[in-house]
Amino acid sequence: MRFMMKPLELNQILDMIAQYAKSDTVKNEILSLEPMTDIDVINEGLNETNDMTMLILRAGLLPFLEDYDIHELLSYASLERVFSIQELLYIRLFLLMERDIIRYYKELDKLKINSESIQKYFSALHSHLSLLNYIQSKMDEDGQILDSATPELTRIRKDLNRYDKQLQDKLQKCLTDYSSYLNEFVIVMRNDRFCIPVKDAYKNKIKGVVHDMSASKQTVYIEPEATRQITAQLEQLKVEEVKEIQKIIALLSEEVNHAYLSLKDNLDVFLALDFITSKARYALTIKGIKPEINSEGYISLIKARHPLLDQETAVPITLELNKEFKTLLITGPNTGGKTVALKTVGLLTMMTQCGLLIPASEASKVAIFNQIFADIGDEQSIMQSLSTFSSHLTKIIAMIENVKDNALVLLDELGSGTDPNEGVSLAIAILNAFKPYDIRMMVTTHYSELKSYAYEQANMGTASVAFDKKTLKPLYYLQMGTTGSSHAFLIARRLGLKEEVVADAETIYQGRQTDLAKVMEKLNDEMLYIEKQKENLAEEITLNRKAKQEYQLSKEKLLSEQDRIIESIKEKEEKKWNNLKDEAREMIIELQKKNDLSKPEIAQLKYKLNQSNELHRIQLFDDELHVNDQVFILPYQQYGKIKSIKNDEYEVTFGKFNLWFKTYDLRKENTKKEPTKATKVVSSNIGETPARTGKYELDLRGYRFEEVKDAIDQTIDSALLSGLMTIRIIHGFGSGAVRKAVYDYIKSSPYIKSHRFGGEGEGLNGVTIITLK
Repeated sequence: MRFMMKPLELNQILDMIAQYAKSDTVKNEILSLEPMTDIDVINEGLNETNDMTMLILRAGLLPFLEDYDIHELLSYASLERVFSIQELLYIRLFLLMERDIIRYYKELDKLKINSESIQKYFSALHSHLSLLNYIQSKMDEDGQILDSATPELTRIRKDLNRYDKQLQDKLQKCLTDYSSYLNEFVIVMRNDRFCIPVKDAYKNKIKGVVHDMSASKQTVYIEPEATRQITAQLEQLKVEEVKEIQKIIALLSEEVNHAYLSLKDNLDVFLALDFITSKARYALTIKGIKPEINSEGYISLIKARHPLLDQETAVPITLELNKEFKTLLITGPNTGGKTVALKTVGLLTMMTQCGLLIPASEASKVAIFNQIFADIGDEQSIMQSLSTFSSHLTKIIAMIENVKDNALVLLDELGSGTDPNEGVSLAIAILNAFKPYDIRMMVTTHYSELKSYAYEQANMGTASVAFDKKTLKPLYYLQMGTTGSSHAFLIARRLGLKEEVVADAETIYQGRQTDLAKVMEKLNDEMLYIEKQKENLAEEITLNRKAKQEYQLSKEKLLSEQDRIIESIKEKEEKKWNNLKDEAREMIIELQKKNDLSKPEIAQLKYKLNQSNELHRIQLFDDELHVNDQVFILPYQQYGKIKSIKNDEYEVTFGKFNLWFKTYDLRKENTKKEPTKATKVVSSNIGETPARTGKYELDLRGYRFEEVKDAIDQTIDSALLSGLMTIRIIHGFGSGAVRKAVYDYIKSSPYIKSHRFGGEGEGLNGVTIITLK
């Protein structure tokens, strides 16, 4: 196995990304992702994902529909098969999505958002707007074929409506003519035929076909002879309607078949964009970035976080591996973050090689490897009777046998699970076995001997997980260049082990500790102090850079705002000046035309000169307005009285109205005008108020789909004026198009309280009774 994906939990990352995919094809493609080794292909995938995150942040998500993948339907199109209405509806939805995605692309151009890596996909799209319009001209969004689809269907639907109306009229006439023979004054359906309920004693009085009899044998349901011919005509028309609809579906299928190749091209583009979008959406949740990649084995992760940890609380790590330090030895206490550091490096490397963005600083660098091996955690095998030590060793043996140059090897707790002396010796031997290869390796351990070994090797670096000696809690981040202690004595004392026992242990340890170990511990403390100073200095530099950037942005914003305001004032004043020049020029021309001016003409010219620019609505005056002042209301050209004042608004009474006005809407009247006594003018109302008696009825038989809304609007208006609360709408039993229009209107109308089909005697399903609010 070239890449050990499961121990590093790449499969969990892919499961999370697959949840964002809109089609099963893309989900399967994501779940089958494996790390790539071609640096150009990897770089292309990273650029696409990074550019898509920018598009999403600036322009929103691409308008993908759920389950848009119509590859199966397109395979039918290649066979020139006739589609069903349901399949045509799926194709229609696909075309609507295509239209919206092309609009999205055009909007990117308007916003001047340019992305070279994504541009190629949008540029490859074909437009099928004419096909979409053609389909929409034949069928609605529910799959109903429109009356206007063809002239023949228009004729058939009109005839259906006409014959349906004739049938209803005939049935009503039969009810009236044979009322003395009937048990009930209703029309009923029997065997899909309209029948009237005739008393058994009079069944021979009426010509027709008997379709049913009541359980009591007292009522016979007869289809009158007078309606049978009309019913036959209706049935014939319905057959013709079905045939015509089949022709229309065949025409639609033919158009789709002609566009098969370009539709398939678009589907391939959408699948690619869906794949990239899924990766980008996941990247946004982990604040992923595009690292700099290389094939020289240079790893520099800065503030990297494990993507499966909570990104808000996860402690970032920083580490480096290069040609000088090919192996990194990590030490420190248990649960301090050593294993997480190994998994973070391995997982982020695999994610990068899959074209995924990683949660780290943008300055991070990731190497591309041909192999990634990992022996992490305790995977003891009960089935194979392998101990923890044997399980680890079996994996390491396979690594040594298969390793080649340009590999990443991650070993957790190397040499553990057996006798410490033997384990240390075996661990050093294993490290020596990997030396001939140009690989990068990370190893975690508790063994002091391995720490000494690392200091003796020219190409090995050390790091330790930080630990707070006061709280005895791990801090989880890495300290490069140091070796950490397990802090066993501190933890034992904190947990309550007797002091004499801990003291005895410390004495035994100091006796066994070598001079080299003591020197290493002192150097380690000095290194930790230097690292802390470096961190403080780096933080201050970052804060200063940020403050400098904010200052520069503020400066640019203020200068830009200043230029905008100056330009706005300049434009406004120039407009005023040009208007004044135009007015003066007109007055000069007017004066030149006249030899002498009369006093009224002079007054008129003075009035024009005193007028403000028409562009400014607010006009100032010196008079103060008070409660009870008489004013002239400019917008209404009426006189009124001020009732109350609130800030710069005035409540004015005029006639029966109390309204609020601004200062510029009012002019004070110095002399109170005597209101003239209004003479009562009797004027006739426009139209007669409808009577409040009888049922209100709207007969829509013979109407077209698009005529229904206006007809119902007018009927409801008249009913409300009349005080009527119930309306009977006759739409017939035809194709259902008119009835659908009625129910579309009912769903959207705020004036309708409830509705139901007609009962027996009211027209059954050919009638809808609505109740107004």
